[in-house]
Amino acid sequence: MKKITLSVILAGLFLFSVAPGATQAQGLVNFGIKGGVNIANISFDDFDDNDPRTGFTIGAALNIGFPMLPVGLETGLYYSQQGTTLKSTLLDLEGTTKLDYLKIPVLAKVMLGPPGPLSPYFVAGPYAAFILNAEQETTTNGLSGTVDISDEVESVDFGLTMGVGADFKLMPATMSVQIRYSYGLTDIFEETGSKNRVLSILAGFSF
Repeated sequence: MKKITLSVILAGLFLFSVAPGATQAQGLVNFGIKGGVNIANISFDDFDDNDPRTGFTIGAALNIGFPMLPVGLETGLYYSQQGTTLKSTLLDLEGTTKLDYLKIPVLAKVMLGPPGPLSPYFVAGPYAAFILNAEQETTTNGLSGTVDISDEVESVDFGLTMGVGADFKLMPATMSVQIRYSYGLTDIFEETGSKNRVLSILAGFSF
């Protein structure tokens, strides 16, 4: 509950801090929604037989442009389903580690061509993710069970994100598609050499 409360407070502070600037930016600041699919996994130093967990991500996006420059800033607040799966045919066992985060990327956005109806770009930058839910779901011999593992998971994950995308001008809105890869730098489970790896395929609209 404390982790969820912290995340909600951070989200509120973020939105209140950017709202006044949006009115003054005269089109240089755009809000939107963005969502899509996560293909997530956990990289372990001494184990590599696990498979990805497929989930979804959705959230509010904020784009900030800079006059006369081919660069901008993209950030937002995203609910992000992550984790990993493990299957053993020999033991008739399937386990899924479910890690759900509130994720805040702060990405530099570099345009790859002149302004136009189609604008490709590259994004890169850090992210912070706050754990909202952590469960271990196990199925064996036809029986399933779920265990809360919140006490075993670090409350904050930091890492780097990079990706490519394109904006499509559809007056009065802009549609965007994007592929991102997030590379966790901190251990998920303490002293286990376990880090998040997430491929995200996203689409959204901004206004």
